[in-house]
Amino acid sequence: MTVELTPRGTLSEEALRELEEKLGFALPAEYRAWLAATNGADFPVAAQLMPRGLDPEDDLYGHRTGGDPQTELLYAHGYCRDVLTRDYLPVTRLTTGIVAIKVTEPECGSLWYWSESTLDTDEEYTPEYISTHLLRRVADTFAQFLELWEIDPTSPFLDSADPERTAP
Repeated sequence: MTVELTPRGTLSEEALRELEEKLGFALPAEYRAWLAATNGADFPVAAQLMPRGLDPEDDLYGHRTGGDPQTELLYAHGYCRDVLTRDYLPVTRLTTGIVAIKVTEPECGSLWYWSESTLDTDEEYTPEYISTHLLRRVADTFAQFLELWEIDPTSPFLDSADPERTAP
């Protein structure tokens, strides 16, 4: 069952332009429209990114949300510079890695996953190496990415008495 995300609000055109100026690039059009309509989103229930069954550590990032700075796009963009090239903008953090949207051509607007398990080796990877060799495609578009989030049927936080909140 697909998760219905809880939007945090909206972003004005002025706020979007400010964000793009601070990032140093234009956001992919579909993602930009989603940010304008939602300013990021929260998971109201335990969720997993399917088909891999990956658990989110953070919600979907927004801009100037007034909450945890770690869920802010600008913060995420900064902390990922030692892992990803500027071709990628993190949109959320998972318990096992990062999901980022590609912001340059080719494949602008596609979503990619990097697993932190690569840090468990003795190798030293540069952002260029990681971005070229260690990212795995999650979705071709942001809309497809949103459809991949499903309710985690194994979560102890789901109320088994409520059929609307449990897996089919």
